[in-house]
Amino acid sequence: MFQSIINFARPLQPLATTAIRSKHSSTQTKRLFNQHPARLRFLKRLDTKDTDDMQPALQYAPTFHTPHFLPNGWSAPPVTEIPTYPFTVARTRHKPNDAIGFLPVYTKHRKDGTKITTRIKQVSGDRTLFVQELQALLPDVAIRERTGGTIEVNGNYARVVRHWLAGLGF
Repeated sequence: MFQSIINFARPLQPLATTAIRSKHSSTQTKRLFNQHPARLRFLKRLDTKDTDDMQPALQYAPTFHTPHFLPNGWSAPPVTEIPTYPFTVARTRHKPNDAIGFLPVYTKHRKDGTKITTRIKQVSGDRTLFVQELQALLPDVAIRERTGGTIEVNGNYARVVRHWLAGLGF
């Protein structure tokens, strides 16, 4: 009995430092919490309230004329002379009776319908400036340059792009 009292009377030795293991690894934490799409969308919404004024403005605004579109998507080009731009978008050719063609803006659907892209064909001139203008028109949308003068935009933005191009006078 005297022995047990002496054991309790001894000063406690400091505990050895042990590493605390968390439930998730650092990669899992990034994947599950930091890079979760819902969290990123939420943070993006918070950021856009502060940075709405920081969106780049269009250098070439569609103020040339207000286009009128037919139900099939055709619009007449303006009768007056088109101002000069560093890029051009040619309309489709080889129509009967020398008719004026359509703007070359198309939507492409993946076979299973999971992805829709908008393609702008027959772009010539300064394509990088054209892509910059598209990014100012469509902020937060992935845009890439393809071969042969084709610009590809993720999403269905054909109507917006057609109105912009027709407003420029193409």
